[in-house]
Amino acid sequence: MTQDHQINCCGGGAEPAPGLSRRTLLRASALGAGAMSVGGVLALPGTAHAAPAIYNPFSGYPITDTWEGHLARGSRGGIDFGMGVGTALPACGAGTVQNTPYNGNAGHTVTIHHGEGWRSQYLHLSAFSLANNTYVGAGAIVGRSGGAAGAPGSGSSTGPHLHWHMLDPNGNYVNPLAYIGSNPGGRQVYEAASNAGWQALPVSGSGGAVTASGLAVINVSGTKIIYSSNGGQIFEAASSTGWRNMSTGIQGAQGTALAALNLNGEKLIYTVIGGYVHEASSNNGWRNLNSGIAGVGSSSIAAITLGGVKYVYSIVGGYVHEAHSANGWRNLNTGVPGQAVAAITLGTTKILYVLNGGAVYEAASNAGWANVWTGISGVGGGSIAALNWAGEKLIYTTSGGYVHEASSYNGWRNLNSGVRGSTVAVLTNGGVKIIYAA
Repeated sequence: MTQDHQINCCGGGAEPAPGLSRRTLLRASALGAGAMSVGGVLALPGTAHAAPAIYNPFSGYPITDTWEGHLARGSRGGIDFGMGVGTALPACGAGTVQNTPYNGNAGHTVTIHHGEGWRSQYLHLSAFSLANNTYVGAGAIVGRSGGAAGAPGSGSSTGPHLHWHMLDPNGNYVNPLAYIGSNPGGRQVYEAASNAGWQALPVSGSGGAVTASGLAVINVSGTKIIYSSNGGQIFEAASSTGWRNMSTGIQGAQGTALAALNLNGEKLIYTVIGGYVHEASSNNGWRNLNSGIAGVGSSSIAAITLGGVKYVYSIVGGYVHEAHSANGWRNLNTGVPGQAVAAITLGTTKILYVLNGGAVYEAASNAGWANVWTGISGVGGGSIAALNWAGEKLIYTTSGGYVHEASSYNGWRNLNSGVRGSTVAVLTNGGVKIIYAA
């Protein structure tokens, strides 16, 4: 079915700017095919405006019209996904919702304002789900798809589908799939359990899919809890509430650095803001406090408890540093080099696992933090997790887009779990090992 988006669809069109320079074309190519607006040049993320974390909530639907197809017909750009009228539309990223009924050829339109001038728009809706100015996390349902010819809200559409595009801070149209390719942000979280052969299931709740660019998990009295970082904010989702994703109110979180602890029922979150590690607790209404741990230059932190003391591990200047609550968070260099860190306790011994140059190393406090290669190599990305499984030390890493497991009981032989993801976290629940991956 051909979807008809004329030059004035979605709020108007513009003729290509004449005389584009080589520098202009090179700058535009940074976001891939279709990234350059026909009306101008993109403001590159990370230069003047922070790029929001976006994911593709429509990957399960066929693309019925491409970005290039829209441009060829004079539209300013968009991607059409074929789906039946009334399909739930998850927010592709965190932000504030604005509804525009009967928006010309675009029909009913939802705009998600992500901040810093970045926006995402869904066109041809059959219904809105939320009031104007509602703040949502990624995955929250913001409307229902439409597009049936002649139906209210369909605009110029000739058949059921969803049209999706983004706008940059200068108002230029941006191909969302090209944007995601150059700015990997939140991805849907999957849960896989060892007693199901690591079968991975998407974590979705009443608010839509749980997505994450940073990920941490804890177990509180049998309730599995996910903390995710999206768009500079931290969200909490719990299995006991059907994974309903809720903002903790913690803002300013940077990168993917995130850790969490259960301390006698008190839920604690650790994140990095402005090069400092911050702590927030459920017991103080998630009031975010600067721990004073400074100089953190990595997107990886870890947290453990031992004897009632909270320990935080971060990367400063390429080395793992340890700070704990009993010394006023005074940050000490362990001498262990690494780009990513995970931590466990084994009896009274604190054990670090670090990723350095694609290889995983182990260092223990009772050995003076002597760093020993585990034999695990070929690890990609910067995600690592660890688990004490009744005395068996387990490491989880990502390689080739899959989560791998290695055990001290098998001489650290690294095995593919079959769970896809580039970010990993682990916990135990009822004697079962559970992987969370995004």
